[in-house]
Amino acid sequence: MLIALASLVAGGAIAAAAVNQVVTSSAPNDSSAVQTGPKELVEPSELINYGG
Repeated sequence: MLIALASLVAGGAIAAAAVNQVVTSSAPNDSSAVQTGPKELVEPSELINYGG
């Protein structure tokens, strides 16, 4: 019973740490991408080629 309780507490703490890390992370150069991104709007139905 003690091992199960300890596992539950440790698992919850690890899960909370993982969620916190995901919530506070951001992609590289997010602020730069906002400033230097495309200037013209693209229709939602338009297919965007990413170099392929």
